[in-house]
Amino acid sequence: APRALACAALRLRSLLLLLPVLAPGHACPAGCACTDPHTVDCRDRGLPRVPDLFPLDVRKLLVAGNRIQQIPEDFFIFYGDLVYLDFRNNSLRSLEKGTFSGSAKLAFLDLSYNNLTQLGAGAFRSAGRLVKLSLANNNLVGVHEAAFETLESLQVLELNNNNLHSLSVAALDALPALRTLRLDGNPWLCDCEFAHLFSWMQENAPKLPRGLDGIQCSLPMENRRIPLQELSEASFSECKFSLSLTDLFIIVFSGVAVSIAAIISSFFLATVVQCFQRCAPNKDTEDEDEDEDD
Repeated sequence: APRALACAALRLRSLLLLLPVLAPGHACPAGCACTDPHTVDCRDRGLPRVPDLFPLDVRKLLVAGNRIQQIPEDFFIFYGDLVYLDFRNNSLRSLEKGTFSGSAKLAFLDLSYNNLTQLGAGAFRSAGRLVKLSLANNNLVGVHEAAFETLESLQVLELNNNNLHSLSVAALDALPALRTLRLDGNPWLCDCEFAHLFSWMQENAPKLPRGLDGIQCSLPMENRRIPLQELSEASFSECKFSLSLTDLFIIVFSGVAVSIAAIISSFFLATVVQCFQRCAPNKDTEDEDEDEDD
């Protein structure tokens, strides 16, 4: 965090020094094209990073087709007027926490054709005005159930052509304005966890551009893929009463713990009784002593 703040401070000082150059209509980045005062086009330039200097009031930034591996953490702090960001076909591997801080105006974000593998909780937390988000053609294997929290305006979400085996329905329920969802092209697994997503797909079929066409899942322990159109709720009927491995472990552990507790309690009670019998005065002996006294 201190390092990030130091970098942000240095970047801010540099921008303040160059503020006259960065004023509207000035300082188009070298090698890029500025078709209008609010658009910067740096597509297919072989750039290794996001250009450092361009007008602060830029609203549309096109950097597709480069070799950029990271979006600077403080990027939207300085370019908070961005509405449209085309980041397709780069080498982005992860989204750092807080990457989108300050992106209150961002409505269109295209991160397709990158190398993203995970989406953490609140990955887009500050981008509350997003209308379209494309994450297609990445290497996503995991999406946190809170990855899309605060995206109450999102209408289009593209998750197609990734490596997703499962997806929490909670992640989709956080999108009240969702109208279009792409899920095709993923290696879904037809297990009990997928049953919830399958039910969601059936209930929200109009949001899937091609319905269940083109979406397949593979059976556990098999190499056979099945089109979702061939499945029904009955296909997952046995999941209603199935227990997860965690549930089974808890049940077995609880049973063992109760058994051990019962054995210890029995042993303790038996010891107490035996001790009481040994320590208590013998009634027959007391009677004999009384007779001798007489």
